[in-house]
Order: sequence, then structure tokens, then C-alpha cells
Amino acid sequence: MGAEMSKSKPRVVYLHRYPPEIEAFQWPALRELAKALAPAYELVYVSMGPSGGRRNEELRRDMRVIELPFSVDQTDGRDKWFKTLRWYAHTGRTLACIQELAPAVVICKEALPFLPGRVAALGFPTIIETSDWWWSILLGHRGWGRKLAERLERREVRSWNRPTVKATVSTRAEGRLLEAKGLEASRVVVINAPQNPGVFRPLEPRPSKEELGLDPAQKHFAIFGIIRGGKGYDQLLDWWRTAVARHPDWRLVVIGGAGGEAWCRRQIAKRGLGQVVHMTGWLPTKQEVNRWLNAMDAVLVHRRNSPDNQGIIPSALYNGLSTGRPVAASGLPGIAEIVRDGTDGFLFTPDDGASFVAALERVVADPDAAASIGRAGNLRAAECFDSGRAARAHRDLVEAMSADSES
Repeated sequence: MGAEMSKSKPRVVYLHRYPPEIEAFQWPALRELAKALAPAYELVYVSMGPSGGRRNEELRRDMRVIELPFSVDQTDGRDKWFKTLRWYAHTGRTLACIQELAPAVVICKEALPFLPGRVAALGFPTIIETSDWWWSILLGHRGWGRKLAERLERREVRSWNRPTVKATVSTRAEGRLLEAKGLEASRVVVINAPQNPGVFRPLEPRPSKEELGLDPAQKHFAIFGIIRGGKGYDQLLDWWRTAVARHPDWRLVVIGGAGGEAWCRRQIAKRGLGQVVHMTGWLPTKQEVNRWLNAMDAVLVHRRNSPDNQGIIPSALYNGLSTGRPVAASGLPGIAEIVRDGTDGFLFTPDDGASFVAALERVVADPDAAASIGRAGNLRAAECFDSGRAARAHRDLVEAMSADSES
């Protein structure tokens, strides 16, 4: 990992374990941010390499990419986890590279345990994004784990209370969560996360259920993404037993996996739901996920009512809204800042199975109204998650922090 480059411009280091080709999908403002920074800054992106050496030279034109000596296959859930551990083991090497670069600002897009605090401790102006709470991801399957995760996250967040640090959040609720974990309010900056236009979108014509091997006489509701217990999949399956007892023609479609698929199958079998829950496994492309979502009667966005989920805006929310299908989502504070119940989506009370079933009953009771709400959700996603606006907000924050460090 080398840091040799021109010193004609101040540098901005963008730290993420995934290469820019993946990050440009996960955080679609990257391309616009790189162009916005290019006149005044040298953007240095530090990450693993792309699978198979597939580099997008057009994307990389406005940045210098420093790669660790291994790549990641983002379509392989197990490889993602293994390479994340390997990337984490290289933390010392990565921090030394940043130290050598002497950046004007560091954008830390990795919230792996202790990493943001260690980056901030280097003393450079640092922007920390808080989209993932890794202690909750790793320990959130059980009550004792969630309590331990909360203590560890508080310790981590308090380490960010430095004059040179700002933390970006997607919602006001997420900002309040950070403050509750011990971050000073002056360190919080609200910037809505951008959506990925063009990948998750309405398809015309919509794929038929028959094409996907589903029974068109049944109602299908899909949840999608990486499967883990902290998201509340076990809770959702408990509710599904009640739902299908009342509505035998309802089917739950679980799209995704990345290591949690076997656990989810056991939970389904444990509850005797094998005939009413369909698992697709990890689909090979986002386009295929979008195809499945377009065939659904509604898209589900579910999170347990836990402290780490209070302000969260899951990628499933803006991707789901972008399909133009009706979205039924947990009415947690952050999600409720985006989805207006009955206007551009359907909200149900967190941790309340009866409210969940009632929300889906509202969807199927009036398909035309639900379709109209789905179309409104698509417009709402474009309004709230504009990539250009996110890029400009980050550029402005970089400029302000760089100027403060020079004064």
C-alpha cells in the first residue's frame, strides 16, 4: 500500500473496505462527490481491490485509489465476511498509510468496532458516517448481546468527542441516538443518505409471479437484504404465523442471505412455516433483486425496536421505495421521518405484530390505492435521497472542516 502522489492539492482520504465500484452503488453520491472535490482537493480512496480486477477507470478518474493486496467478491456473502475480517486485520497498515498521506480531511465510511475512534485519534479532521452499528450486528441476536453492544457502542461514540470530528447521520432521530450514546450535539450533521437511481426502479411491464415460480393467486410480501437476527427476522416469522392463520393465501418471500440464510431456514422450520415462507437465497445481481421486488404485492422494511435501530434508514427503505411498489415499514423514528403513513407508504407500530398484520391488510384491501401510494413512495425516495444534494453537503462539510483546521 503506497501513498506516493502529487502534493499540489490538499488531500481528502475516503476510507472504506469496499472498492469504489461497490461503494458507488451503496453510496451513489460518490461519483458526484469526487467531481465536486476535484478542482480543489486530491481525493484518495483506500480500500480492498475489486473482484477479478474489474476496475471502472471512468469512476476512478477523479480519485487516486490505494488498494490493499487482496480483493472482495461482493456477490459472495461468505467472501464478504472473510475479507472484512482480513481488512480489519490490516487496520494498523491502513492507519499508517493515512498518517503518511497527511490529509486535510478524512471521510471514514467504516464503522467497524474501534476503527472510527482510531482514525479520529490520528488528529486529522475526520467525518465519521454512522450507518452501521457493528457491535449490534455481531451481538444483537440475544438480549444480553444487545445490552453488551450498547455499552461498547457508547464507549466507541464517546471517543469521537474531539474538536476535529463530525459525525454524519441520515435523520434527526439518528442524531439523537448518537447524542444518547454520548456524542456532543455540536458534532452531529444531518445529511440524508442518497439512493441509487436506475437500479431499483419500477419495471414496465412488471415481471409476472409465474415467471418467478410463484402462485399468482396468492399475495406475496418480500423482505430483502443481509439476514441477521438483530434486524428482527425471528420476530417477523413469529408474526407470520399469526398472519397466515388469518390469511392462508399470504406468502412471505425472503430475499438475501450473506451468512444468515441457514439460521433463517432453521427459524422457519422451527415455526413450521416451510409452506408459507419462500427463500430465494442470495440473488446474483441487484437487477435480479429489483425484478423480484417488482413482482411483489408489497415490500417489507422491518427493524426491531432496539436502541441501535431508532434513527436508522436501512438501504432496504430507499431501495424498496424506489421500486414503486407499496412499502410497509416499521414506524421507528428515523423511518417515520421519511415514510408518511398512507401517503407514500404504510407504517406499523414497532414490535407490534397486530399492527404489522393490519398494515398488510390495508395494502391488500385496496390494490389501486396501494399502487398509488407505491408510486408516491418512488417520488418520495427521489426527494429525500438525492445524490447531488448529498455530494454537495459533504463537499461543503469538507471545505468547512479544512478551513477550520488551517485557522
